[in-house]
Amino acid sequence: MATHLERGFEFPPHLRAGDYPNVRTFHLRPEDLISTPRATLGRAVLVLATIRFFERWLIDHVDLVHGPLHSSIGQEAVAVGMSLALRPTDRITASHRAHHHMLAKQLAYYLGDEFDPFAADDLPERATTAVWRTLSEILGLSGGMGGGRGGSMHLADFEAGVLTTAIVGGGIPIASGEGLAARLRGTSAVAVAAFGDGAASIGAFHEGVSLARAWNLPVIFLLENNLYSVATTVRETTGFDDMAIRAAGYDMPAIVVDGMNPIAVLEAIGEARAHAVADGPVLIEARTYRVYHHSGPLPGSAFRYRSKDEEREWSGRDPLSAFPARLIEAGLATQPEVDHVVGLARRLVEHAAAAVSEEGPEGPRIRPALFPDVATLHDGMIGPGLPELPTALLDGASDEGADEITYGMAISRTIARWVERDPEVFVMGIEVGHMGGGAFGATKAALVGHPERVLSTPICENGFVGAGIGAAVQGMHPIVEIMYPDFALEAADQLFNHAAKLRYMYGGRREVPLLVRVATARRRGYGPQHSCDPAALFALFPGWRIAAPSTASEYIGLFNAAMLSRDPVLIIEDHRLATLTAAMPRAGIDYVIPLRSARRVRNGNDLTVLAWGYALTRLLPIADRLREAGIHADVLDPRWLDQHGFDRQAVVDSVARTGALVIVEDAMRSHSMGGQIVDLLLRDLFGYLRTPPCRVTGEDVFMPVSDPLELGALLKDDDIETALLETARAARRR
Repeated sequence: MATHLERGFEFPPHLRAGDYPNVRTFHLRPEDLISTPRATLGRAVLVLATIRFFERWLIDHVDLVHGPLHSSIGQEAVAVGMSLALRPTDRITASHRAHHHMLAKQLAYYLGDEFDPFAADDLPERATTAVWRTLSEILGLSGGMGGGRGGSMHLADFEAGVLTTAIVGGGIPIASGEGLAARLRGTSAVAVAAFGDGAASIGAFHEGVSLARAWNLPVIFLLENNLYSVATTVRETTGFDDMAIRAAGYDMPAIVVDGMNPIAVLEAIGEARAHAVADGPVLIEARTYRVYHHSGPLPGSAFRYRSKDEEREWSGRDPLSAFPARLIEAGLATQPEVDHVVGLARRLVEHAAAAVSEEGPEGPRIRPALFPDVATLHDGMIGPGLPELPTALLDGASDEGADEITYGMAISRTIARWVERDPEVFVMGIEVGHMGGGAFGATKAALVGHPERVLSTPICENGFVGAGIGAAVQGMHPIVEIMYPDFALEAADQLFNHAAKLRYMYGGRREVPLLVRVATARRRGYGPQHSCDPAALFALFPGWRIAAPSTASEYIGLFNAAMLSRDPVLIIEDHRLATLTAAMPRAGIDYVIPLRSARRVRNGNDLTVLAWGYALTRLLPIADRLREAGIHADVLDPRWLDQHGFDRQAVVDSVARTGALVIVEDAMRSHSMGGQIVDLLLRDLFGYLRTPPCRVTGEDVFMPVSDPLELGALLKDDDIETALLETARAARRR
């Protein structure tokens, strides 16, 4: 193991020999400490002490914390040095062990560069409020930044520029997206992804770094090497000791720095920041130590994966004692001055703790009035919907002789319209900037007008979806193409753990305007891993809106609504619709279809039929034939499939007349939306139904490549007709 020295580090021979020339050791020189502004040194002591007292209070009151407590005691200097080196517009995305990053970035932001704690008698109210709100969130209280929804592992202060996520490595692609937003906007801001040594083995690390390196984004990847992933050593998880050498595979500069010294980290981050703005990403490995076990109030030695001797050795490098001692020794502060600053920190934490807790009959307890009202449970799950729109934009009717447009043209022109009119909109995905419009020609028109905002990504779905989320959190509006629906599983963490949940877990205070497009590949021989229907998968996560356009004009209206909703939206496209034409609506390319606005495609009183996408084109000729036989189906296209956008009332009103419901969809049965729709509506429909609801789907098999087998697996006209006939007759008999 490398030895921590004030002047830097000693490395194993392979690093000293220069086998990795892109990796260098940062040595803190005596003049670096002396030349650091005294107010900055004072703020370093203040923030170090605040984090330590804050987490000590949590450890001493661990019974008040509902959930795990991942303390950063011992690692504070990394966050302090980083935050003091960054600018107010810079962003930090950190992991589950991030109280130190949260507090350090907040205090650096709210105190400002001019605040001198050596000369101050009190702290600004905004700083004290931030600490109180962070403690409230960790304790699950209504005064927290997320209203208690996120707790210890999901913290966010968007003004100060910091958010945390509980998924190991999950924030790394998001930070790349924040860097992308800075680059597209032409600002000099930098994004920092802070994560532990364990996260450097997860796919999100490599995908986030790949994207940042390919586009030379202003991102600093800050790896806090505390030597253990829970109880497993770095060598056991990687096969080597020096995590910085991971940068060599990306031809990316790396710095190894003493993570127990805040000024060493400050100087290293300063160098890395300058490089990131000018030339692209940097990896920093900060060597540090986690005093306590992965979670809870016990040291690692209590679990026997490290020794008490090792813990005693590292305690001699404790930044809260070692750093002030260095200042005093160098004549940069006196003991009374240090004591004064530490006192400010102590009072700050005591004030926050007193605001949230009190003595109860059996000891300390949270003030009962501070818990959130259960009536707010659903608040923030999804956005309020669309803004108020001019009536003219809602006109989907077509005049006689209106221009015809194909479904494929509607995709391309609608995307281009948004890229043209909103500089915050951009498109990214595999090959979207090449081949004259990507794999499906969807970006053809956008490429003509704004090629700089049509970005071909590496093949890293989790990485580029996460980057889209990061840009969306910064207020941009990415349009992300996932080439085939099955590939969404490659990005499942970012799609479902992040995009779906961010608005809610951060208290509904942040929009995530992300539009994801997927194109199904039925009847192309692409087989089991390219041909699924993703609607039911996305519908399992209530933060997603889901649109399934059935015609070219419907595509325009649903796409525009999706962009206006400011929520994560999935748009499902079927290539079999690509050449089908429809008349342009009167509202033109800006036509908008509101949420909860099912379209009645046929009128009837014998049974209600729901269908969307390509399945609707299969259904309509059958419904027309049955009309000639005296069976009149009320055919509805729901348009929106998610529970928040689904038009429940339209279906209930229809079934109230018909007494029967059939759902026709192109998915295999296990992947069908019908089960979720029936579950959503059954309580309302039960009193009207004269026969059980019926679902018509493809066979319950993955899509085979063989042409006759594929035909056998897909939705069949005979099955649709049989279901409609039998359901209508059963309803009449009742």
